Amino acid sequence: MSKWNISEEKCFELIHLILIDILNSSGGVASLNRLVHQLNARIKKRQLSDEVHNNLFTRYLKLEHKGILDFIESYNFYGVTKDNNIISVKLYDNLIGESSKRLTKDKEWILID
Repeated sequence: MSKWNISEEKCFELIHLILIDILNSSGGVASLNRLVHQLNARIKKRQLSDEVHNNLFTRYLKLEHKGILDFIESYNFYGVTKDNNIISVKLYDNLIGESSKRLTKDKEWILID
């Protein structure tokens, strides 16, 4: 397991701030490829880890949270759409600040009595 230079809470905060900024600057919607590229471009050298190959937000998300798409889908203020081979992420501004963690994902079952 890699050692990270910042706490999980601080990392989450930075990732959300950057994702929200990228999405706001592109009209609230961006392709996943653009998000990945811009997220990685905004990290300072050795901010996350002293190991060069682990010094990317997307690497952190892959190692700690199964990847960026899983991370994004676990919050209700992001929406994910898939059209052919293009995955897009939409920001729902009105949901930021509310209980942001999704109770379930679409691929999970909920049984209600």
